[in-house]
Amino acid sequence: MILSTEIKNIKNIKSASLELPFEKGLFALVGENGCGKSTIMLALSLIVKTSSSHMLMSNDISPDSYINIALENKKDEWTPNKAGKLSTGKYNERNQLMTSVHYHGFYEGSIFYGSRFHDYNKIDDFVAKDNFQEVLVKADDFVSETLGYILHNDKSYYNGLMKIKSREIAKREGFNGIPYFVKTEDNIISQYKMSSGESMLISLIDFINNLVIKATYSKLFFLIDEVELALHPSAIDRLVLFLENLIKENDTELIIYFSTHSAELIHRISPKNIFLIENNNGVVDIINPCYPNYAIRNLYIPNGFDFLLLVEDELSKCLVEKVLRQNNLYASKLCCVLAAGGCNQMIKLHHDMVTYNTLGVGKKIISIYDGDVKELICKKEEYKDLPKCFLPIKSIEKYLFNKCVVNEDSKFIKLLGDKYFNQRSLRDIIYDYKNDERTRKGKSDGKGFYKVILANLSKSGIKEDDFVKYLCEDIYEYEDMTSFVKSLEALLL
Repeated sequence: MILSTEIKNIKNIKSASLELPFEKGLFALVGENGCGKSTIMLALSLIVKTSSSHMLMSNDISPDSYINIALENKKDEWTPNKAGKLSTGKYNERNQLMTSVHYHGFYEGSIFYGSRFHDYNKIDDFVAKDNFQEVLVKADDFVSETLGYILHNDKSYYNGLMKIKSREIAKREGFNGIPYFVKTEDNIISQYKMSSGESMLISLIDFINNLVIKATYSKLFFLIDEVELALHPSAIDRLVLFLENLIKENDTELIIYFSTHSAELIHRISPKNIFLIENNNGVVDIINPCYPNYAIRNLYIPNGFDFLLLVEDELSKCLVEKVLRQNNLYASKLCCVLAAGGCNQMIKLHHDMVTYNTLGVGKKIISIYDGDVKELICKKEEYKDLPKCFLPIKSIEKYLFNKCVVNEDSKFIKLLGDKYFNQRSLRDIIYDYKNDERTRKGKSDGKGFYKVILANLSKSGIKEDDFVKYLCEDIYEYEDMTSFVKSLEALLL
């Protein structure tokens, strides 16, 4: 069977048309950061869970956005409803959203969206109860042994794995799922306080135990987004071996899609099952079949560097690389700067990479955060020993919003206006934005203003990627970088 998916104006995808196999096997969506892998995975997950549509925020879609999914003679058209959320417009008698194309399955979003965070806020109240251990039982051997094998190549490693006795009890305690716990000599740790890899794998293996091993359904659809953010290379290798054996030895038809950068995973998948995603200014093209070495030629960064610098976004990446070049901080060392997402995800990723020695011996990881999260990050005692520093500016949206709207900086406005706004003056754009009724009702996080800026730049033929690069140069010249340079220089010793 072929699964047909069309996507229009969703996040950074202007248009995409995909024809993907919907049959037993392991498949991989690969591509550079920002090409739309996670967006495509989220779109496909609508087959498994309609609630995935809520992961798309208002600024991710527009009135003409849609996702069309067709399989055999069934089709769903997801379009924005009055609330600005994607919907099929089909509801059952209990007013629950319905789909025509539906299969049971498992969706683990990337580190930004992962389902493992859903019950996170409820767990502290539960473990604070004096008698919470009374509703825990030993986990099934299949779950504990598989977890130990994949993460540590030791089936007995998680002998102390426990879980809440039943779904009814878990629901009574306010959980959506059934949380797991690890019992140590003097403590009990919840699944949601474990590493990203442990938490994700527990959810996956528990799902497999309930629906595959116990042969509940004849066909299941798995979607695992950016597994390399949660697992170290050897664990990825063992996960793939485990899934390959599961597919071969089980009567259930398992359809498993990864989105990935992992060379280990890509090299284990047949070229006919590898789909290379290329995003050309929002228009997505698919290359298939695709051989592993071709797929990773632009993705796989050799680990022959001394320092890995994690930053939040592309502006931060440009700015840090500019600082390294201008201050000769590259001297006698190899540095790799990677955009890794929001601050909470980045600090967790940094912690997990150090814990599992992902980069190997002799490599140092440094996190560089936007300036507006310094207080938040410094409060996280469990991460206090991780090398980190902070940029002298906020995110690109907040920086522009502050300079142009909140605390108008006439010199800065003139600088940007003269350089980038030739058709319409930046002053006029700011004035109209401030007097727009939607501005008064909207959030003051700068995202709305940034969209207005990008729309006007587009009319002048300036793309966002180019603007970010130019703006990086402007910020470097305009702001005092002295303190940041000293902090970074000290960390690179």
